[in-house]
Amino acid sequence: MGEAKYRKANDPGYGKPKKPSTVRGLILSTPIIIDGQSIRTGGGLCEQDLRFALTYWDRLALPDNNVVSMMPDPETVGYLEACGILSRPFIRYGGTMSGSDAVYDAPMHALTMYEREEEGAWSIHEGVNSVKRVGVEQEQRGTLIQLMSAIPVPGKDVPFQEILEFKAKRRDELLHFREHFEALANRISSGHLSEGELEQTMREIDNSCADLLKVTREWQYPVKLADTKAFLNFDLGKAVTSAGETYGACLKGFGLSQTASVLAAIGAAVNSQIKLEPAPSFQRITRPRSPYKYAYLVQRDLR
Repeated sequence: MGEAKYRKANDPGYGKPKKPSTVRGLILSTPIIIDGQSIRTGGGLCEQDLRFALTYWDRLALPDNNVVSMMPDPETVGYLEACGILSRPFIRYGGTMSGSDAVYDAPMHALTMYEREEEGAWSIHEGVNSVKRVGVEQEQRGTLIQLMSAIPVPGKDVPFQEILEFKAKRRDELLHFREHFEALANRISSGHLSEGELEQTMREIDNSCADLLKVTREWQYPVKLADTKAFLNFDLGKAVTSAGETYGACLKGFGLSQTASVLAAIGAAVNSQIKLEPAPSFQRITRPRSPYKYAYLVQRDLR
């Protein structure tokens, strides 16, 4: 029997459109500051950042390269590799690439490589404890979505195994949050977002954040409250010009009432909201409707 005939007889999905993968990956880096050609390293992977990434993403990647090789935290890296969560893509540069350029470029190179394989599935993590270059300015042609004081993050001492067990048990809540957040990014970057659609999407995100906060209360481990930032290749300036009131409201911020209610119930009253801002774009990929980069900032302890 020919291969096509065999698949038609035995594969229920044969001939049907392929569903987009729900698996999401985040590309990590170690805390490094690049100033000109000098490289200042802040040590290995940040324990707090790693737990944030492990909670909200299915796969992680830590690129290495042939110019300046990075091998941080062999025990942690080895454990996550053995779990099938972390990969180490190796990027080979030509002889003219400087060490500082190779270190700075590696996460972005990995993103373009993964983008060819699974469009929209991977993003870069950028925060206080990631690679940064001093004095680099980019044109503000992108959009930043800020989800402020709304996301629970396990503390830096929570064991990896506990996080993995939580993810397996509470996958529905995590997926709902991610789906609604990605839907917001998609609708914003469509350029045709009505106020009704915007309010509905905000309510969905609000409810999903509240649900996450409720289920993390079952943990006996420290939990933090964090801001999350997502960067889109989408020109917010043009959108505000063409969609005035709707995007103007996004710039001022939308309150998350359900999330605030849950936080108030556990004695952590804060102002949770979503805001938009102009931000640098990433010209090496063209996708506008899913975030190419994420960052987060821990705001306070929840317990």
